[in-house]
Amino acid sequence: MIKKITYFIFFIILLVFLSVFYLSYFGIKTDKFNNNISNQIKKNYPNLKIEFKEIKLLLNLLNFSLELETSNPKIYVENYEIKLKKIYSNYNFFSFFKKEFGIDNINFETKNNEIKHLIKFLRINKDNSKLYILDKAVKNGEIAITAKINFDKKGNIKDNYKIEGEINNLTIKLLNKEEINNLNLNFDYLEKNLNLTNISLNYLNFEILSEKIAINEEKKFYNIKGVLKNSKKNIPKEITSIILKNNNFENLILSSENNFSLKLSKEYEISNIKIKSKINLDEVSYNLKNNLVKNYIPIYEDKFKLTDHILYLEYNNNLSLKGNGKIEIGENKKDEIKYNLNFIEDKLNYDLNLTLNTIPIKLDIINFFKQENEECKLKIKGTASEKKNKIKRINFDTKDVQISGNDFELSKKYKIANFEKFELNYTDENKRKNDLIISKNNNEYAIKGKNFDLTKIIDEILTGDNDNSFKLFDKKNRIFKINFEKNFIDKEHYFVDLKGRFKINNNEIYDMDLSSKLSNNENISLSIKSKNNTKVTTFYSDLAKPFVKKFKFIKGFENGKIDFSSLKKNKISSSKLKIYDFKLNELPALTKILTLASLQGIADILSGEGVGFDELEMNFKNKEGLMEIEELYAIGPAISILMDGYVKRNNIISLRGTLVPATTINKFVSSIPILGDILVGKKTGEGVFGVSFKIKGPPKKTKTTVNPIKTLTPRFITRTLEKIKKTN
Repeated sequence: MIKKITYFIFFIILLVFLSVFYLSYFGIKTDKFNNNISNQIKKNYPNLKIEFKEIKLLLNLLNFSLELETSNPKIYVENYEIKLKKIYSNYNFFSFFKKEFGIDNINFETKNNEIKHLIKFLRINKDNSKLYILDKAVKNGEIAITAKINFDKKGNIKDNYKIEGEINNLTIKLLNKEEINNLNLNFDYLEKNLNLTNISLNYLNFEILSEKIAINEEKKFYNIKGVLKNSKKNIPKEITSIILKNNNFENLILSSENNFSLKLSKEYEISNIKIKSKINLDEVSYNLKNNLVKNYIPIYEDKFKLTDHILYLEYNNNLSLKGNGKIEIGENKKDEIKYNLNFIEDKLNYDLNLTLNTIPIKLDIINFFKQENEECKLKIKGTASEKKNKIKRINFDTKDVQISGNDFELSKKYKIANFEKFELNYTDENKRKNDLIISKNNNEYAIKGKNFDLTKIIDEILTGDNDNSFKLFDKKNRIFKINFEKNFIDKEHYFVDLKGRFKINNNEIYDMDLSSKLSNNENISLSIKSKNNTKVTTFYSDLAKPFVKKFKFIKGFENGKIDFSSLKKNKISSSKLKIYDFKLNELPALTKILTLASLQGIADILSGEGVGFDELEMNFKNKEGLMEIEELYAIGPAISILMDGYVKRNNIISLRGTLVPATTINKFVSSIPILGDILVGKKTGEGVFGVSFKIKGPPKKTKTTVNPIKTLTPRFITRTLEKIKKTN
């Protein structure tokens, strides 16, 4: 009997052991707990409904719990269904008897679900403004999730839940109405740490990639850091406009790798941004309409291009950018540029090094021109802000040129506001050596040098209608003192010991007094005085030739003295030029005029020493590059000339006039009763007819037409009589 009882007990123990083993290893499937589990979940989450057919049970003796698993369950929130692969959980079987929330955790895997359905599900259970914004922003996309959620004894979700999964083909509509398309990523979330991996997205047909972005949640903000990349592609202007205020870039092609970190507050305010980037810039064009650049670079066409640049960018409260590559100004004119830029608050510190071998450079004010394919280096170091630009140091070097300056301050319009020192040693277009030092002394600037070519500046004063020589400066008053040993004014003539001073205001000379000697000790002086918006210029030289040559239509000029005066008001200058006791070998096509008119005797004179004149007087106006000659009258022993017309600078010459031999004039005047005897006496001679002429065309290709005249115009007669009266 005892033996049978023993066998029975052993059998029971074995049966229990086998049952426990079977339940622990293989488990059983049942639907007995379905209602209990569903009711407990619904009690805590009334909007949530779960349906499942059967549950597989596994016994866990260590935790006194049952592990429950079900496949292909369905979760409903109102009309929205969340598709699941499986759910598995631990169920404390003692809670069944205590009628407590016995689920320790829920682990589940979902199938691909519409993200909008998931957002609806979350909003129904616990809505907030963030979910509302997200619901409006998301258009489409799918998400698959694997999650482990832990509960406390009251059925509340603990903070140590873990969620991981993937998002595919997500489309998000932004506030600017643009869209992020094809967003794909993997994610995992644990204890307020979110990691995003294998990220790819498309914004405005621009693909952005990232291996990892980490987001860590703290009390008041999120810490975000990661890496963003993009392959080589044309960057849309809509993207560059987000970063740049004045977006003048075109055809921006680059690839980049960007490490970043930032803080994002719970109110979506960004702070503590840090960026470290390497950028391979394949190409970009920048549109910049700037007449100042055109003045210095003749081939500039309102834009330049950067190619093959490597840039290193860092941002940590301030932005720094280092790079080098090629710069292209004009077609197929590529040179090298290296730069170091540091943006500190609203100020930019810059250090630029350019090799400008292929690009021609023109500095008209100093008569300098660097040819194409001539080695050249330009270095500029300074600071810039919205209010001013200060160049600490500038160096311009070629084989025959050294130009340097210190402490330049430029205005918003890139005009010189102030500088300490400027040195020039160069060979100009006329192959002359020039040396010049301009230095500041208190509120005045001293200009001195051994050799300096004044050709361009003299051109502006005598034949120009503006003061381009001083357009480099801003509108402030300035005083300059001059002390030169030698100044060329053309290929043959030069000043010695040029001294004086001048003042400029609003980029124009308004006061000047200069005096000097010419090479043969001839006197020369220049004066400019301004009053009531009117500027009066007077100029005198014992030698007229080098200055008369500035008027392109007067050629073959010798000897003479010049007296020039000009009155300028409202950008229009009215001038009078007088020249005394000179000879002329050629007025434009003068020899041709005389030959065609059969004035052979005078034509012969031109082949020798030239035709002498007692006086020439020219009245003319200048406005915006146009010289209007109201009257040019010259009288001499052999011929007299009267003409008018206009000269468009570097464009066209158009003149017309009358040329009459002195014998014809004397014959005409002597025929006047009584007056003729008084003015010219009893002169006889057959005389010859005069001629009228027209000269028109480009400065180097003028054409001349000539017609004989038998009678003189009243205007010619009047001017001739006036001159004869003065000489008698």
